[in-house]
Amino acid sequence: MTTGADDGGAEVFGLGALGAGIGPMPASWDLEADVVIIGAGATGLPAAIRAADAGASVIVVEANYDVGGHAIVSGGNVPLGGGTSAQKKYGIEDSPDTVFADLTDWSIVQPNGWPDYRYNDRAVIRAFADHCAAAYEFLVANGVKFKEIPPDNAGAHNTGNSAPRENHAFWTDGAGLGSPSGRGGAGLVRALEASARLKASGFSCIIG
Repeated sequence: MTTGADDGGAEVFGLGALGAGIGPMPASWDLEADVVIIGAGATGLPAAIRAADAGASVIVVEANYDVGGHAIVSGGNVPLGGGTSAQKKYGIEDSPDTVFADLTDWSIVQPNGWPDYRYNDRAVIRAFADHCAAAYEFLVANGVKFKEIPPDNAGAHNTGNSAPRENHAFWTDGAGLGSPSGRGGAGLVRALEASARLKASGFSCIIG
């Protein structure tokens, strides 16, 4: 909370009285929303969807010329396990506890020689493990399509060794306006963008 003094010398308190060191807040705005999200990438777009699901109006602010961030130029490989519908479909046994054990076991050295599991924050990994499968189902429910192949660990790291958990989004339209690289990350991002725009009646995405 910031404070300031008005013309009469009285001190003014509260978020509506003074911005975070930038002067008095205006009485009216060009745009208003219940939730303002900074960044329209693989975190910002799901946040917009969740806000819309809860009935909130949303503004997403993106500094780049388009949505997507790093995710849109990525390979679209999504390491989520813990008992996803994809794992169950292909008979892969996994659970949140197995994910947690995999990603906090100090004794594990990955095939590529990285022993970094021992450095993971246990509270963060516990939360990740408990919501891992739900995150996968959220992506699918919001239009993200993955290759119709069993989850694997191809190209993955930090996914654990006990079960295959890598899921592969895909993009079939090549490089162009929809995807600067033509890689699978565009399949992830464009689906989330479409869902956010469809669900959020008050959705505005401010680019640049």
